[in-house]
Amino acid sequence: MSNYLSFAQVQNLIASVGHKRTIIVEGENGIGKTALFHAIKRMPKFANHIAVDPVDCTQLSDGSVWMPDLDRENGVSRELPNERFGVSRTNQLGVNGSKPILVMLDEIAKAPQFIKNVLAPIIYERRVGNYHAPESSVIFCATNLSIEGLGDSIQAHLRNRLVFVKMRKPTGEEWLRWATDAGLNAMLLAFVNNEPRVLESFIDYEEGGMYHGKTLSKENGMIFNPRSTQLAYASPRSLHAASDILDECLGVVDEQTLENALVGTVGAVTASAMASFIRFGQDICDYTRVIANPDTAPLSDNPTAQLIQVFQFVTRANDRTEAEAIVKYVWRMRAEMQSIFCNTVASSQRAHLFATITDFGRMLTAHKIFFSSI
Repeated sequence: MSNYLSFAQVQNLIASVGHKRTIIVEGENGIGKTALFHAIKRMPKFANHIAVDPVDCTQLSDGSVWMPDLDRENGVSRELPNERFGVSRTNQLGVNGSKPILVMLDEIAKAPQFIKNVLAPIIYERRVGNYHAPESSVIFCATNLSIEGLGDSIQAHLRNRLVFVKMRKPTGEEWLRWATDAGLNAMLLAFVNNEPRVLESFIDYEEGGMYHGKTLSKENGMIFNPRSTQLAYASPRSLHAASDILDECLGVVDEQTLENALVGTVGAVTASAMASFIRFGQDICDYTRVIANPDTAPLSDNPTAQLIQVFQFVTRANDRTEAEAIVKYVWRMRAEMQSIFCNTVASSQRAHLFATITDFGRMLTAHKIFFSSI
């Protein structure tokens, strides 16, 4: 997939040249294209920008972009922009104190042609109605891959005026790093670590892909398959939804209800594997008990339970005291769990909590793990 960029690469590209050229990001559904907007607006470089909510182009209609305004005194009409685009009489190019805008036009290639025509001045000229966006404004777009068969299309002469890049699905390591920092459900994180197939891409089974020649429907029923009718499937987006379900429903609703909710979220194949994983992994010690007595708190012999607990520790550690107790407890686990723990900590935003703990340093050395960042 050498012609596909990672999330970080696309983010950096838009941040670098997005004020001069409109980037259109193509990628399969559910991989985090809309999340690009939120990641970019958090960058210090865009702290002074007006970041409006992503615009779903499929929801736009007449009057959603601009409306005519009559100036009867001068005998002319003007086009007044909708507020969703961040430009106005007081915030536009040439007006002192104006702030640049950050706009994402989502699902651009699914919009009706007349909406694409109305949006064209925004995409090509940074202009909404009569108002040009202030200098340094960034406007970028996102849409699905045409091979997904979801109705995405842009005419060739229009494509020639834009910069198209393809964004790939995150790898298991990339997704777990993000999900850990985002505090997603520890049981889900352990499942994804144990079942990396949920983050494979159907593109890998296309011509030129690493699994070319194999049949996707036979090899991996967990992920999106454009050649099959699926009610649900695993993607970074649906896995996030599954995390919410586990957070709120595990231990609250019965197993049948939980599994059916997961089936409707990540598909039957993934939900079945996840339900089995959950049953094997529920034998974990209460977090508060571990923190209070790390040397004596019960430790499950079940490797699945230990794996789940490793991710729980990294997502829940709040301060150095808790981190010290966690390290003591992890020393009692299987060696492979200690290695996963060290790697997960080192790539997470909580690394600083563990960095100066002597026993954690010993654990890194024992597993020959060295990180310059901690």
